Amino acid sequence: MLKTVELSRSKKTKGCAVTYRAGNQNKFNTCPTSCALNGSGCGTNKIDQDYLNAVLDSKPKRGHAMTYTHFNPINWAAKLAPNKTTINYSADTIEEAVITKKMAPAVPVVTVVKEDFWNNKRNKVVDEIQFVRCPAEYREKSNCFNCGNFNPLCARLDRAYIIGFTAHGSQKKLAATNEKGGCYAGGGNVAIHWQDTSDQEQELSDADQLRAFSKTLHPAAVLRHHIAGDLGAE
Repeated sequence: MLKTVELSRSKKTKGCAVTYRAGNQNKFNTCPTSCALNGSGCGTNKIDQDYLNAVLDSKPKRGHAMTYTHFNPINWAAKLAPNKTTINYSADTIEEAVITKKMAPAVPVVTVVKEDFWNNKRNKVVDEIQFVRCPAEYREKSNCFNCGNFNPLCARLDRAYIIGFTAHGSQKKLAATNEKGGCYAGGGNVAIHWQDTSDQEQELSDADQLRAFSKTLHPAAVLRHHIAGDLGAE
């Protein structure tokens, strides 16, 4: 199930077009079961290829588009291109993020870190790889729309650094640990929108719904795909 929002009003994504994606039986059903943040016991091990292609193709002509996935890059990295949506691999740990970046430099990588990781800094080097903190965490008016002087860091395909997001949400103590759980979308307003997505009725497939939505957007729009949910096939 796919929920589309032409103009987000939330603090982090204000000004962006956004989507939410959820399973029609359980909101986690489009997420990989292997994701460390997924403590639901539900999910899938298979990518929805039609939806993946729709995500990649749904980039505004003069704008930006980005998303995040916990599915292994081996399943989608070959499809990345400058004129398509930037897909970020969301690594479960700092160690995995570093290994992924070293083994696959062309793959954009992000990860969740503990609150004390930054030590009041905006950048940090781990094992020769630079980590850059999400600007929205320390700049009051920064968000996904105006990030990077209207060139969002997460939408930059060719980058050598890893973007770090400080664990947040009601389950943040579980994030960046060896315990299952910690998904920021598991509570708060995001969870409400995510559950509404799971409960809605929908005639089109998620891929076709996304294709139709993307055609309505301004050519210079910023589109953030599936604020909650992932590329999985139900």
